[in-house]
Amino acid sequence: MVVAGCMVLMFLVPFVSATVSSATIPQSTDPNYEDRPDALASYKMHIALGGEDQDVRMSGTIQYIDTISRGAGVTTLQEIHDDYLVIASSIPLMNTYAEISKAREDLRVQTQKFSEETKVQMILFNGTKNDMRTALRVYQNETELARSANESPHWLANESARLTLFNKALMERFRTLRSLEKQGVNTTPARNISEQIEAQRTDLRKSLSNQSAPALKTTNAAIRTLTREFRKNVASIRAARAIELKRDAMMAIK
Repeated sequence: MVVAGCMVLMFLVPFVSATVSSATIPQSTDPNYEDRPDALASYKMHIALGGEDQDVRMSGTIQYIDTISRGAGVTTLQEIHDDYLVIASSIPLMNTYAEISKAREDLRVQTQKFSEETKVQMILFNGTKNDMRTALRVYQNETELARSANESPHWLANESARLTLFNKALMERFRTLRSLEKQGVNTTPARNISEQIEAQRTDLRKSLSNQSAPALKTTNAAIRTLTREFRKNVASIRAARAIELKRDAMMAIK
């Protein structure tokens, strides 16, 4: 399992650490050169490309861990993935090299956290490097086909990226709630939290239309708190459901 852990780091860490090199940004004796629009645009696009690749890898990893753990090992990975994408999707609104560089470092930290958590889950649920490699390859191929058909290229580079991410999260919550309801589970508490998240849309749109990074940061924090509450509620529901199914199975044997 140590080999599996090393494999996870190999898959995940290089893609953010190599996302942007300062050598790719033009150098000048002008102290304000780094904040020129053309330089910032190049910097943002470079980060967006790396971010989209990392998004696919994180999503594929979560799907694999979800399968081998039957949903028990993904909550923390999902939270880290959420944080990563919120940071990446907020970069288009940033107006200085310093801001973007700080965000790039934050992305590196989130990627490292994701790698470490993946190692833990691989060990806990007996994941293998070959199975994970295969799962990631399949997921990447499926994602490329879906993106080419339904999604504009380089979505993380657009100023609407944060809203795109917000809409994706809404659809994910909808699918989760629908799946639980089909199992006869009471999803009212989780649905209420989801509606509270959706209520943040107005503030999110306002911060984007005003191109206000501080306002966006405040709204992101509120959404983050509610999203984590939603995921923990869902995890509790699934855990209770698993216990119920196990109990029913044991009763059937008797």
